[in-house]
Amino acid sequence: MSKLFHVAVLAGSSMLGFSSTAVSQDGRSRMPQMKRELPSRSMNLDALRRTEYDVLIIGGGAVGAGCALDAATRGLKTALVEADDFGSGTSSKSSKLLHGGLRDLDQAIAHLDGAAFRRVHSSLKERSNIANLAPHLNQPVPIMLPLHHWWQTPIYWAKLHLYHLMAPGPTKGFHYINSREALELFPMMRRELFGAFIFYEGQHDDARMCLAVVLTAARYGADVCNHMKVIDLLRDKQNMVVGAKAVDQLTGKSYKIRAKIVINATGPLSDAISRLEDAEATPQCIPSWASHLVLPHYYCPEQVGLFDPHPGHGSAIFFLPWLGHTLMGTAGERRDPMEGPHPTEMEVQYLLDGIRHYINPNFDVRRCDVLAVWGGYKPLPIESAELADSSLRNHVISLGPGKMISIVGATWTSFRLIAEQAIDAAIRIGGLEPLRLNSITAKCCKLDGAIGWSPNMFIRLVQDFGLERDVAKHLSDTYGSNAFKVAVCANSCGGSWPIVGKRLHTEFPYIEVEVRQGVKDYACTLVDMVARRLRVAFLNVQVAEEILPRLANEMAQQLNWSKKRKATEIREARKFLNTQMGHSPAYEPAHLSIPIKLTVNQVQKYAELFRNLDENNTGFVSISKSCAAMKSFGVKEIPVDLMHNVLRDIDCHAPGKVNLYEFLLLMSAIVHGDTAYLHYARMSLDQKHSAISHRRRGRFEIPVARSGGGL
Repeated sequence: MSKLFHVAVLAGSSMLGFSSTAVSQDGRSRMPQMKRELPSRSMNLDALRRTEYDVLIIGGGAVGAGCALDAATRGLKTALVEADDFGSGTSSKSSKLLHGGLRDLDQAIAHLDGAAFRRVHSSLKERSNIANLAPHLNQPVPIMLPLHHWWQTPIYWAKLHLYHLMAPGPTKGFHYINSREALELFPMMRRELFGAFIFYEGQHDDARMCLAVVLTAARYGADVCNHMKVIDLLRDKQNMVVGAKAVDQLTGKSYKIRAKIVINATGPLSDAISRLEDAEATPQCIPSWASHLVLPHYYCPEQVGLFDPHPGHGSAIFFLPWLGHTLMGTAGERRDPMEGPHPTEMEVQYLLDGIRHYINPNFDVRRCDVLAVWGGYKPLPIESAELADSSLRNHVISLGPGKMISIVGATWTSFRLIAEQAIDAAIRIGGLEPLRLNSITAKCCKLDGAIGWSPNMFIRLVQDFGLERDVAKHLSDTYGSNAFKVAVCANSCGGSWPIVGKRLHTEFPYIEVEVRQGVKDYACTLVDMVARRLRVAFLNVQVAEEILPRLANEMAQQLNWSKKRKATEIREARKFLNTQMGHSPAYEPAHLSIPIKLTVNQVQKYAELFRNLDENNTGFVSISKSCAAMKSFGVKEIPVDLMHNVLRDIDCHAPGKVNLYEFLLLMSAIVHGDTAYLHYARMSLDQKHSAISHRRRGRFEIPVARSGGGL
């Protein structure tokens, strides 16, 4: 009976797909049917070895995935390889916005810049195209634009009115609110406010979007493979590039992948691949690094974000609601990608300093509020004649001496358009013969799961399967109409409610069946799962570390991992959380830390006490245990306000617990009565951080034209 029910649900979800008419806006072009169910990774590996492709794409980020989808939907034999996981680079570390280019509009008006106007028009058009491509993964987000002076009101009204007029089709408009309404909406704002405008941008889950594009390309016939690193290029007798040699990072096996045209879509690493084609190739890319903090929901209202291009203390700043949390960031800076995608403690303090300058001073901005911190490199094209001659002047598609096509410069808003242009170039240069000459991804193509989805589809999941509301909403907005296929395999909860959908953690709507689905969707490592199939690592690193063993056990069953392999995966995942997600960022230099005012013997005594209290060897001790330990040193009662002030001055890295360094500061302040010393040391340290942040803001200025023009 259960099998019949399973088949009925799958058939129902398929009928949802066929019930929609997938035609373009002019009604003439019909969306082609997907060729196959999703192939396994081993099937794709076999195909890579035996097939000669029309197009081989190196790089599985937004642009590489977009190229694979565009080529596959035109009927070209397509392959895509990615050295890490799909979307593991900058494509999963963006601001999560599909913006129309408000900063570009400022540039266009201020300098009468025609290219900037074209970028705004293109971005607004592409934002609409991407929303049509994946409606379940995109939603409008209202953003507040603060006005600090009365004279800004007519200026921003004119800009937003023009911004709205340039957007194609019916779009949400904008409206004005006075200062009282703005402060009610965003109570953490400083009081020096004249009013604000509310306008709308698009928001999406970037990693899921990238994966959905890859999976759709695979169903249209593209052979895609993650953890496949290109180490060399194949040449013909005329020394033209005719493929690549790649190594499977999971098995060590080598593959020779032959193709008529190779596209280099590796983003900030594009120069490294270009040097495989030409050892003396000049650099085409200047990587720009941008860091983001994830904070608790109380830093930003759930119903509206905030963007201030002129906060008065330096770089533009934004707060955005994202998956029940707050995403915060500022403008980018230049940084060598060889340093790795590792945020530092100084970057965390820099961003926190920006928040302290911006929000109400009565609110304590704490280091322990940082749930995750991560950053990514955006590939900016260098100034060149080729860039100057381009229409939008924010990306370059170039042809190398071996006829390899390289792409530099892209944002999530422009990825589809750039992919279309790259495949057009591939067809022209390679003399390829596609089934469809023109791209169909703009109007008459939908990502897998988009057809049959509606915003209220989650209600059916609640009614039909007995899922909790937030779990059903998450499945609907993540998998689209494929959520029924996921829900039908969900584990029973064993109680009266919910019926199915056993959670991986009480704080998040992720459920056990998604681990199995993630493996089907090419998750090969524990990092793939915790960071990109589930977004826990990007939302709360402590929760991510807590659920690692549970995820590893489930993946071990699906992928037949040995005990040794499982232990290695957990170790590598913890390393990833520590270095790339801000769990243990590189500490500040000694002169940027508060000195511990204790003797050597006292430090040894308290360090031994800390180790005894840390029974599970986590590196942390709870505040409650610390308070109990103080009583053994004669501290009878600790006033609540005193403890609050001391913890504020220590600025703990985690809520409710302290590491060894913080524990020693706590003992020094309360047991030995050095609270005044701690307070003034914190004030001095904050001044040093502010001075460094001020110098930093003045040093790095990325031109709006090449930075993407968004927030």
